Amino acid sequence: MLLTQNDLGEMLNLPPSAVNALITRKEIPHVAVIGGIVYFCPEEVIAWGKTRPDLTIDGTGRIEQYKQRFAAEAPDTAQDLKEFGRRFAERKPPKLYYLVKMPSKKLGYTWYVKYSDRGRLVPSKWTTGTSDEDAAAAFAVKNREHILGGYYARKAKKPADMYKIFSNYYEKDSELLEADANRGRKLCDRRRRIGLNVVKKKFIPFIRKSGARSIEDIDTPMLARFQDHMLKTVVSKTVNDHISSVRMMFKRLVATGYVVTNPFAGLPSVKKGDSKMTGCYEVGRVNGVFKREWGNPAHRLLCLFIYTTNMRNCEINKVRIGDIEEIDGAAFLNVRGTKTENAERRVPLHPFVRERMAEYANGRDLVFPQKGKTFVKLCSEANVSMGELMGYSPDELKAENIGFYSGRKFWKTLMASEGLGKDTEEYFMGHKVHGDVANTYNHLDKVGAERLGRVARDVFAVLDRCLFAV
Repeated sequence: MLLTQNDLGEMLNLPPSAVNALITRKEIPHVAVIGGIVYFCPEEVIAWGKTRPDLTIDGTGRIEQYKQRFAAEAPDTAQDLKEFGRRFAERKPPKLYYLVKMPSKKLGYTWYVKYSDRGRLVPSKWTTGTSDEDAAAAFAVKNREHILGGYYARKAKKPADMYKIFSNYYEKDSELLEADANRGRKLCDRRRRIGLNVVKKKFIPFIRKSGARSIEDIDTPMLARFQDHMLKTVVSKTVNDHISSVRMMFKRLVATGYVVTNPFAGLPSVKKGDSKMTGCYEVGRVNGVFKREWGNPAHRLLCLFIYTTNMRNCEINKVRIGDIEEIDGAAFLNVRGTKTENAERRVPLHPFVRERMAEYANGRDLVFPQKGKTFVKLCSEANVSMGELMGYSPDELKAENIGFYSGRKFWKTLMASEGLGKDTEEYFMGHKVHGDVANTYNHLDKVGAERLGRVARDVFAVLDRCLFAV
């Protein structure tokens, strides 16, 4: 449970002015500022108290010491200020609230309170529930922080603000993310970027389409539908990873009081059996299909990439002619990291694929200029084109769950069936790399380069036998 400034004052037996002084001097740790209200974690306050912070200077209160120094070092100005202050001695401090009398059928009239906050009048009023002016004044003073806190919280829950908070949570300058780091939950920059991508490109578009207009609209059933939505395009492990990014964001929003109930609390993880296994073509059946006439050169090149390099869709979309590198007589593509640290790797580029790549780019550096949904649609169309050349109808592809991404599964199956083993997969698929493979792969010294070149030539030989033989 988080504490407000009033709660903290009661906990430490301090008047409001003393609490404000601690905050202004940054003496006491606070969790976050939401709607102008400062919140504190009681455990952090207790930990701060154990450090025995120095609240005095040479045994004298800080303000008193400055007062004495000012009087000693600037006596004339001190005397002038004393005279100046007398003119305001009779003035009362500005009121932070105003009482307004409103008609009431039950009481005849009722006092309503309007608050002034940060130099302006808050555009709303609240009933005190009484016709007694003194009781109304006491109510206004006692409930000021609670009423204004609720007002700002409700105001923040407007759709635009809700989406703004979600969009900014994983940004570099996010206050909420910084508060997480201060509590021991610091993210590396790669994990932060993954979370930012998930929230902006997957979670927000889904809840917008679902019609969510406030936090209360986002419940457990909606999140379960979000899981089902993602399962259409990614495997269960990826779905759980994406959900964990959004779950972490909601934990912080609950801790700051922005969210009352966490809808992720009752959401189960997706099991492997919950998603349909990706299908792929039988090894040997694909042989020769890329030497045939294709109606669309983009479709052939897309399928060539995923069936011969095992690159992910998002990696193919970023391929550039300038990414080609020669290592020990073999051509490689430098794959830009998109998913894991091992995703940043080199994959062998067969000479036939390299020729088609240069033809299609036609002088461009970026091979596929299509982006977003346009590129996704192009990949789906390429998968259908390949299926038709092999005698598969769209319905048959759907029944066997053969999609564009099936090319990665086919590549893995092909390499295993041809005896290249697990090392080849760890070198070129962008999965977690272990042991000696990691040492050789990650250190491209002379021996590592020779080994990479040798394994690449083994891959090319398999492709020549099983994909490009006529």
